[in-house]
Amino acid sequence: MTPEQMQEVAKSLGPLVAAQLMEQAKGQRDGLVGLLGAKSKPEDNPVPSILKNLNHFGAYLKAVVNAGRNPTREAVLEQAKRFGGADVQKAVQESVFSSAGVLVPVQGAGEMIEFLRPDSVVLALGARTVPFKGELHFGKKTGSVTFKWIGEGEKVEKSQPSHGKVVLKAHKAMILADISNDILRNPAVGDAGVAEDFREAAADGMDEAALNGDGQGPNPKGVLAQMDSAHSKARSGTSADHYLADVDGMVEDVLKANIKLRRPGFLLHPTRETALLGLKDGGTWIFRDEMLNRGTLRGFPYKASTRIAPSRILFGTWDQLLYGVDTELVLSEHDVRAEYDETTLRGICRGDFKLRHDKAFSERKGY
Repeated sequence: MTPEQMQEVAKSLGPLVAAQLMEQAKGQRDGLVGLLGAKSKPEDNPVPSILKNLNHFGAYLKAVVNAGRNPTREAVLEQAKRFGGADVQKAVQESVFSSAGVLVPVQGAGEMIEFLRPDSVVLALGARTVPFKGELHFGKKTGSVTFKWIGEGEKVEKSQPSHGKVVLKAHKAMILADISNDILRNPAVGDAGVAEDFREAAADGMDEAALNGDGQGPNPKGVLAQMDSAHSKARSGTSADHYLADVDGMVEDVLKANIKLRRPGFLLHPTRETALLGLKDGGTWIFRDEMLNRGTLRGFPYKASTRIAPSRILFGTWDQLLYGVDTELVLSEHDVRAEYDETTLRGICRGDFKLRHDKAFSERKGY
């Protein structure tokens, strides 16, 4: 038979099959009353509700088909339970879980989408990592000897060198979370995936404190709270000439403090980066070619990060920032929520941040 002939046969048999199913439904009327949405009293149900319209009959048809060949009354009733009351079938929707949606299998991807965190720009720019325990003191010269030319018989004044110290003192940070054991057992995540998320969160928090920490309470002080206030200046403006003056001025501030630029670099928000990329002097790009081709600004490396406010541009020689680590992130598991099938994970780290010289950094703000 050709496909066209088979379609004609199906069309001709359709009404006969439907008539037989209708007769079967009438024969099973008593058992279907109530189950498929009819009223509670038999006398109020001369015909089961599945025969009142095609939507209801469709639900019954599904039950008959699922019951197999020559289904018994009990088999049809059992299959009908899967579809609920016939009166409800008018609202069957795949997207509604309590309706047909419950029958749609949920598929799980074989990978997890990681939480979006910035890279560690503080370490990338060259901050000096210093391991220590509890407290660490660095000796510091605050006044040096002086060199002076004198005439014959002239008295020279004695130099008065002075000293101070920079102190790293451990500040404690903690992460605490209840993690479902289903996640820990998931091959796509597991202990390693959760631990990596904790480590990235800790690194992100360390960067945030190293730059913006205010020193209040248990918080360490960051660069912006430690740098010389005379090096924190308002912007010149937003024109090309103003940006040039600001960039040059930040470098000049550090050089005038007689600090060697061993690991110099700019740190700016992506918004500031976009502004600098768009600066033109007439028809000539000012910073664009240098930034895109060499990754530098005024000849010095730069990084763009959301760790610094969009209203600021920061320049410094980053080896003068002591990135003190008393305790690397230590993770521990605690089975205190077994009744919820959860594990409590705790992460602890300790560290501090200090500038060797408070004039090693300069900023422009207010953009």
